[in-house]
Amino acid sequence: MPLDDLVSVIETLQQRIRDHGESLRQNEIRTRAALIDPLLTALGWDVADPGLVMPEYDVSGRKADYALLSGNGRPAATIEAKKLGESLESYRMQMLNYSNASGVEYAGLTDGNRWELYPVFRRGQLEDRRILDATLSTEPSYQCALKFLLLWRPNLASGEPVAASEPAFSVQETENPTASPAEPFTVQEAGIPNGQGWVSLKEFRPEATTQPPSIHLPDGTEKQLRYWYQVLAETAEWLIRAGHLTSVKCPITNDGRVSIVHIQPFHASGRPFFHPYTLSNGLFLNKHGNRETLLKYVGFLLIRLGQDQASVWLKSS
Repeated sequence: MPLDDLVSVIETLQQRIRDHGESLRQNEIRTRAALIDPLLTALGWDVADPGLVMPEYDVSGRKADYALLSGNGRPAATIEAKKLGESLESYRMQMLNYSNASGVEYAGLTDGNRWELYPVFRRGQLEDRRILDATLSTEPSYQCALKFLLLWRPNLASGEPVAASEPAFSVQETENPTASPAEPFTVQEAGIPNGQGWVSLKEFRPEATTQPPSIHLPDGTEKQLRYWYQVLAETAEWLIRAGHLTSVKCPITNDGRVSIVHIQPFHASGRPFFHPYTLSNGLFLNKHGNRETLLKYVGFLLIRLGQDQASVWLKSS
């Protein structure tokens, strides 16, 4: 299962919660169809295949919403489903007790947004037994994907699921871990864009125009921007495409206090981003500031990642 496919599914579900949360909070069936079934299927548990998932499975005289079946036809785990927004608190011990009596090794609980998983026979306080605790609406998609690998079918069906570690997410880093860091782009490698009026980021003066500029990036991407923060966002997206901007490089700050990019929308002080922007790899961009500040952030970002400020070109509208 490519991890980027799972991240894509999670981002779709996050958008559904934002767009249709009011409707999904009214009904468990809607929550299951819109949020729970797609995620289980993405994790290898095709809910339409009775050889993999058995709905309404009998556990000690009651029905579990899902039984995720291992190769021998016995449940590797049961999952109890609730409508979006319903409190899970009153169902945890009941779920574990039923699973315990039925000999099921793992038990999960979800409202489609928050997901929990417990080893049924582990001793200790409930909070200490929880091995999965993920909330789609408040966590970056890549972070959720890593957590959900505990529910990935080959992992869970093994009987001893192993949690993923943070570096596993970065495809560029795991495919060739011995590769040396990429060399900075130079102006000659990037090429000067065709046409008149282009100025490198180093030489660009924002006070010369009130309108957001056009941008030309080293991979040939060229856009007319509608907002000033897009200078920072588009540069960050190019750095992601080039493999330079990943979670292991975060936080990236301008002076050790103000975060420009981070895995969570917070500064080093714990203060939240005033205007967070979610990048394509799930990292959060701080887009708060006037045009001068945003352009400084672009420069800091390039420098922190070993790139030449002269590789980004801007043109006044």
